Amino acid sequence: MFVVAAPAAGHVTVTLPLVRELTRRGTGVTYATGPEQLDATVEAGARGVELPWTLDAGWLSSEEFSTTTFVDFLDGLLTSAAPHLDRLVEQAQAADAGVVCFDATVAPIGVALAQRLGVPAVSVTGSMAVNEHLPLDRLLPPDFRPDNEALLRYAGHLAQFSADQGLDAPLLPMAQPELPLRLVFLPAAFQIAAHTFDPTWRFVGPTLAPRVREPVRDDRPLLVVSLGSAFTDRPDLFRACADAFAGSSWRVVMATGRTPLDELGPLPDNVEATPWISQQELLGQATAFVSHAGTTAIMEAFSLGVPLIMLPQVSEHFLNADRVTELGLGATLDPADLVPGTLRDAVEHLAKDTAVRERLAWMAAEIAAAGGASEAADAVLSLIDAHS
Repeated sequence: MFVVAAPAAGHVTVTLPLVRELTRRGTGVTYATGPEQLDATVEAGARGVELPWTLDAGWLSSEEFSTTTFVDFLDGLLTSAAPHLDRLVEQAQAADAGVVCFDATVAPIGVALAQRLGVPAVSVTGSMAVNEHLPLDRLLPPDFRPDNEALLRYAGHLAQFSADQGLDAPLLPMAQPELPLRLVFLPAAFQIAAHTFDPTWRFVGPTLAPRVREPVRDDRPLLVVSLGSAFTDRPDLFRACADAFAGSSWRVVMATGRTPLDELGPLPDNVEATPWISQQELLGQATAFVSHAGTTAIMEAFSLGVPLIMLPQVSEHFLNADRVTELGLGATLDPADLVPGTLRDAVEHLAKDTAVRERLAWMAAEIAAAGGASEAADAVLSLIDAHS
């Protein structure tokens, strides 16, 4: 299998349990992504292939997230990888790759690679699947317009790329290619209108890494706070979280990402802050989770039965937060007007809510039944067998 994924932790991490499962079964995996995520793919058992991809921290804030910044990101991935397609084809041929998997942000690269190899293409996503019942614009920046200058420029680059690669039809911006298999790392119970998707869509649930249980060394209830790996430049939110639980019986651990720790000021004795955490490990001990409502974070919490207070910042987060609230699995607060007292009340209420705990147990069972990495590997190997 040959995998191509954007150089973002959220895009790569969800695929790694699948990589581990396939390599465990004896299927070789080659993985192309940017240098920042390459080591993680190698540790999972893949042969890493470096592409000149990096994340531009300039747009990784909710204030800068727009159609232009988003499309420029997609365009940058395409134009920087295009000169390397011949090299990727050669490496995939040498590895005898029977399938190409890719995430939506690098779909043009994945589709071109699969067509040139003459093997099936498979999309992988850790986000909501879209169709007429959940249109793509629910996930796009709110200022999205078809006549956006960056989008038109990207369309031109896609047309030229399609011609250069000899593709059957020109690729179009934001359009989903026809594929024999689409792996969605969500349980059908969480996907909006899951019953409306055809059988090429497989809702396999989150492919979570095996969790090593660490002994609980603190009797205090644990609150984990994280805004994910992208839109983390929010010292105001982290400060509000620290102030909300100052002097309380809670132990608070905050993953501040790109927010410099010195911007938070002095923290209460019961509040810890660090740029990055072993989130899944900590959630295994947590009583509650304050999250940005990213899909991977939500799935990790659900699999461990941890209720969520959500502070969404961009379109995908708001969509997820609405779904979590609809299903009775958590609550949402406005990050633009976060009052420490309101946050503390919401967390403490949620932690004691037995109805939410019952709903979380239901969702954890749905996740377990979806099959995860094993189910995804079965689907990929069946496709390879059918094509061979």
